[in-house]
Amino acid sequence: MDNQRQKSDGWLEPGLGARISCHEITWLPSGQIRPMQSDKARVMPTGGNLYFHKVPISGTAPQTRDFAQIVLLVTGSVVQKVNGERRLLSAGDICFLRPDDLNSYVPNPERSLVELVTIDYDLDCFLSLSVLFEDDRFLQQLTAPVLPPCFQMDANACGNLYTRLLKLNTPALSPTLRKIKLKLLLGELFARFFIDEDNLQRESQVPDWLVSLCAAMREEKNFIAGLPRLHKLACRTPGHVCKSFQKYLGRRPTEYINELRLAHAARQLSDTDDDIVVIATRLNFSSLSWFYRLFQQRYGVSPAAYRRLHSTVRGV
Repeated sequence: MDNQRQKSDGWLEPGLGARISCHEITWLPSGQIRPMQSDKARVMPTGGNLYFHKVPISGTAPQTRDFAQIVLLVTGSVVQKVNGERRLLSAGDICFLRPDDLNSYVPNPERSLVELVTIDYDLDCFLSLSVLFEDDRFLQQLTAPVLPPCFQMDANACGNLYTRLLKLNTPALSPTLRKIKLKLLLGELFARFFIDEDNLQRESQVPDWLVSLCAAMREEKNFIAGLPRLHKLACRTPGHVCKSFQKYLGRRPTEYINELRLAHAARQLSDTDDDIVVIATRLNFSSLSWFYRLFQQRYGVSPAAYRRLHSTVRGV
């Protein structure tokens, strides 16, 4: 399955550099319709940035984007597949997606109706927030984790945020005022979830070099090359690198690399029909048995079982 990259051109509103949209997802039972050849969802925009999606139970198409996105789940629950992992999102969850996060959605066991709101915004917004905060260390908290950060809001906070987002979409606001209000709202969200007063002066903030290193290691060519590539990119002694990983990320460099490799393996298992041995070899695991052992520990099932559960590959 070809992964799609959503472009900002034609999607983000000119002058605003952002777009707020509401999405309602209804899952189509197997056999109810014949999926379109592209297997894309049937989308019915209604105006006012409101979209109704009728999606096969196989899920939405995996997608990255050339902008950042905040997702607020308002109603129901849904399984988010992101960077090879699966996690259940419930009403009140708010997720901060980076441009290169590969994500899609599949139904929960109940196939419940899902309503979510997305705030899509261009990367220039991060510069504005850095000026507002007089600090850009909030970006370290956003970009360092393998998975996009996700937080749970209580019902009142979720409802208030939902209402504010709807009000920002009203044509009664002038473009200038709307842009100001949106930036202030984004500033509030990042300040709430990524900045802690006690952390601003704390020496344990993730250093810039480690954030850059983690971002570089998320590239396929680098995590396949493994530990030697990590040490080369770090430009620091192996001992210092290891201590920094354990101090700031709570894991050793080899564990971080294996997380990236396993996440990629999971994507390959679900989205391709490549042989398991080929996938393990391509990812530079030292032995097939070691790959099986690590995969079982992380996902709770064997690679073959994972493929049976999550495969999106269909016969013609």
